Amino acid sequence: MSEEESLQDRAINATAKLAISNQFDDFETLDVSVHSESANLVKGELESVEISGEGMVMKQELRMENLDIKTGKISIKPLLAAIGNIQLEEPTEATVTVVLNEQDINGAFDSDYIQEKLQNFPVTIDGKPLTLDAHQVDFSLPSEGKIQLSIGVLFRETGETHQVEFTAIPKVKTDGTGARLQEIEYLDGNEISPEMTAELVKKSEYLLNISNFELSSGMSVRLRGLRIVPGQVHLEAQAYIEEIPRD
Repeated sequence: MSEEESLQDRAINATAKLAISNQFDDFETLDVSVHSESANLVKGELESVEISGEGMVMKQELRMENLDIKTGKISIKPLLAAIGNIQLEEPTEATVTVVLNEQDINGAFDSDYIQEKLQNFPVTIDGKPLTLDAHQVDFSLPSEGKIQLSIGVLFRETGETHQVEFTAIPKVKTDGTGARLQEIEYLDGNEISPEMTAELVKKSEYLLNISNFELSSGMSVRLRGLRIVPGQVHLEAQAYIEEIPRD
């Protein structure tokens, strides 16, 4: 690679990194690599764009241990790319891999963004309408393929409190929008209420909604694979990108 090409790549990488970094509240490491060849760049072609990082916190206060995004060849506006502004001529696809740690997910449950969703939601138990607050959520990944949740619940009308503990197996939804919790098993063998279970499961599934990992409105992601090992959730997805963040 010539010195001119090296300087050009560095300029594009630096500008793209700045734009993409603004999509996160925080990160430990972030690397953005735009691979191009001078002869192809003037024609508006990039070989690939790779984004990788560690300890990345999304706007929704969801932390990722690792994030990797990689595109194939993409078509861009060459004059803008020369000054580091990557604008797509046509949509492109990318592979996305995300690793979430147990503590990342527990931290998300404690965030204001998720806590708001866990408060003041209606349930019907034995035909009676009640209002439920969920708190003290403890999420764990005890074994391969399985999650465990312990949730404290308060019924506002009666002041009663209960501790609900169950395990579940996440499965990718057929539409790729996230994961569904299946094969629910209560640790004490007693289910308080099917209606309450359904609501708590629905709230818990929200964190596995793949749209949480979309970097901008110009990016849509579909979940293709999910693997759980003790202490970690690994997500594999396909992204359809209409726009690369520019600010």
